[in-house]
Amino acid sequence: MIALVALVVSTWLVVNHRRRDQTVQWHQPDYDTASDALLVLNRLSLTTAVEGVTAELRELVDVVSRLRIAEQRSPDLPFGVVVAELEGYRANALPQNHADRLAVDESLLDDHLALARVQGIRLEAARTAIVHVQRKIEKRTRN
Repeated sequence: MIALVALVVSTWLVVNHRRRDQTVQWHQPDYDTASDALLVLNRLSLTTAVEGVTAELRELVDVVSRLRIAEQRSPDLPFGVVVAELEGYRANALPQNHADRLAVDESLLDDHLALARVQGIRLEAARTAIVHVQRKIEKRTRN
């Protein structure tokens, strides 16, 4: 009787660990993509994004593409929120000639400051969404 119970328990443990390992392997690329996105956002937060000048904007396109793939792989995780925030951030990049335009017309300063504020808001919203996704992945892989 004791041998039968030990066999059942050990079989259950093996099956449970395999299932968890498969879950970890499935979500690992998604977690890594979210981590990469967080690194890019941390670099972008140091300066105001200017279209065509800020090098990380090109890297952001790659990260957004990888996040969309992660969204297709795991549609129940909120990668779409991250993608939407990052697309909103890219849409609010300052034009390349913003300094020249400001030199000519100082009334554009408020518009440029508003774009910079929106960039900061979008970055922080994207960071929050990434942390939320990572916590959900961690919760799934722990159990």
